[in-house]
Amino acid sequence: MTSTEAPLAARRNERTLQLLHRLVLPLDRALQAADRQSGSSAAQLSALSAIRYLDKATVTAIAAHEAIALPTASRIVESLVGAGLATRQVDPGDRRTSRLAVTEAGQRAIELACDARAEVLAGILRDLDETEWRALRTTAEALNRVFGYMPLQAGSEPTGLYEK
Repeated sequence: MTSTEAPLAARRNERTLQLLHRLVLPLDRALQAADRQSGSSAAQLSALSAIRYLDKATVTAIAAHEAIALPTASRIVESLVGAGLATRQVDPGDRRTSRLAVTEAGQRAIELACDARAEVLAGILRDLDETEWRALRTTAEALNRVFGYMPLQAGSEPTGLYEK
């Protein structure tokens, strides 16, 4: 890269980051509206998906995964258990530890939320042409990689909010 190309590339990168940043809040608001239709909050749905995908889900593991305080994770888990979306089971290897599991109702809640979110996004993005869809797919795959989510295999469909 020449000395004149570097400032141009930096400005281009800065502009791309600004464009991406500008989208975060409106997308979040739209997806939260979809979450409210499911009857669960975004925090509950995120924790529920984490319970589903974590190898040994505990309140401590949920707090770490979601980057939230332990008391907050505990309140969220209690709300999920109270709503019948998750269960606590004593760990046979350590009776002081409760393992969390998603119930059938919890699985349905995850699927309904994913469907509602996809519907909201489809409405927002309905006017994209094929070239824009390909670019969006490439960007989505790159961001999924950055955040550590597994790529979908050709022809497969996502089955939850998170697939780590």
